Amino acid sequence: MMFSLPVLAATQDLDDRAVQLDQNVQALKDEVLEFNKEASKAEVDAVLPDYLRLNVYLSVEAPGLLLDKVTVSLDDQTPETYHYDAFDSRAILTKGSTQRLLRVAAQPGPHKLHISFSGKYADAKPDSPPITDQYSTTIDKSAQTTDVEFMIARQSRFGGKPRLSMKQWRPAQ
Repeated sequence: MMFSLPVLAATQDLDDRAVQLDQNVQALKDEVLEFNKEASKAEVDAVLPDYLRLNVYLSVEAPGLLLDKVTVSLDDQTPETYHYDAFDSRAILTKGSTQRLLRVAAQPGPHKLHISFSGKYADAKPDSPPITDQYSTTIDKSAQTTDVEFMIARQSRFGGKPRLSMKQWRPAQ
C-alpha cells in the first residue's frame, strides 16, 4: 500500500499538533497546581495571620508504637481527637515524620496546651492494656507564628514506657 506524500505530511502534522496540544495541556495543569498552592497560602495568611498562628505538631520516636488515639486541646476549646488506622499509625513512625495536629488563631500571651495519647506496640498481645500518657503545659505565644512539637519517645535508649515531651520551635532570626 502506498500513501501519497500529502497524506504522510498531513499525518505527521496531526502528530505534531497532538504532541503540542499535550504539552500545552500539561503546562496548563502545572500552572493550575501552582495557582492553587499560592491561593491556599494566601487564604491561610488571610484567615490566620502570622501574629495569631499557632501550630501544634506530633512526632513518634518509639519504634513499634502504634497509636490508636491522640487528643489535643488549647485553653478551654473543644479537644481535637485523631483516631489512627494501621496505615496512619505506621506512617508517623517514619524517621523525621511529624503530623500537624492543630493550626489555630491564638492571641499572643500564655495559653494552656494539653495532649494525651493511647496506643500499643505492634507485637503486643490483644489483651494487653494500652500504653497511655498525657502532658499539660502553658506556652507563651509570641507575636509571630508559634510552632510547638510534642514527641512520644521512650524514657531511655534501653526501653521504658513511652512518654510525651514538648519542644517549642524558635523562629529564624
